[in-house]
Amino acid sequence: MSTGEANGKVILFGEHFVVHGAPAIACGISSGVVVELKKSDQNRIVTKHKVVEKLSLDGIERVFAVMGVHEKYDVRLTGDLRTYGGLGSSAAFCVALVKAVAKEKDLHLTKEQINKYAYAGEGAFHGNPSGIDNTIATHGGVVEFRRGKTPEENKFDFIELYKPLDIVISFSGRYSQTAKMVERVKDFKSQDEEEFAQLLDEYIDIVSKGRAALEKGQIDVIGKLMNANQSLVSELGLSDEGNDAINDIAIAKGALGAKLTGGGGGGCCIALAKDENHAKEIEKKIKEKGFDSFATRISN
Repeated sequence: MSTGEANGKVILFGEHFVVHGAPAIACGISSGVVVELKKSDQNRIVTKHKVVEKLSLDGIERVFAVMGVHEKYDVRLTGDLRTYGGLGSSAAFCVALVKAVAKEKDLHLTKEQINKYAYAGEGAFHGNPSGIDNTIATHGGVVEFRRGKTPEENKFDFIELYKPLDIVISFSGRYSQTAKMVERVKDFKSQDEEEFAQLLDEYIDIVSKGRAALEKGQIDVIGKLMNANQSLVSELGLSDEGNDAINDIAIAKGALGAKLTGGGGGGCCIALAKDENHAKEIEKKIKEKGFDSFATRISN
């Protein structure tokens, strides 16, 4: 039995604005997945996590195809990364699968090769993925990402964190419809281009200051900028009642900052804690209010 591991991610700054030419900052988290391969009579996905079987099998077969694998396998998915939208779980699955295949076939792959093969699998889940999720799952760390006209033109600039960040991820209970949220932003822009341009300028200032704060370890500044980013996505109509409720609970419990991560309209939120113990306190309070929540860490 061969295994592979990979980690998830959150967007710290930049949801939706990245679609309109601004940079985003994405961060690998300590929560991840484990994939185990066992030879079988057909390809199967075996897991207790909530997955779409058809998409998972398509992803498996795409990875196998680009890696020249003709045998069939039971693919067992475990790990502590939830499969909620916005956490890069499908990319982590694809990267872990590539690593497991490499072990099974005794292949010595570079990170660039791992990333390339995982991107092929990601196409099953997202059609034309940006490439940011599989890049984070492959390399880890923190990245400033700027989307190009094609995946080949995407730009990734790795950021050196001054110190790790303890965060809490919580699920609103409603799966985000990213495509619908993207259309909502487009409609907002078409109806008031001047207002959108102002919001975009405000966001670009946030991400610039956010990067500097990450590099200097200014955790209070990072939290304030997260709150500012949340205000902008709220103005765009992307934060629903569940997102707002989770963020309010986290702030009331002393979180330095709280915002949605991903498409919005539900999905997940992240809260920045002062330290690991504080993260556990925030997690507990959010769970008490009926939302699934878990503490994790952003690091280099």
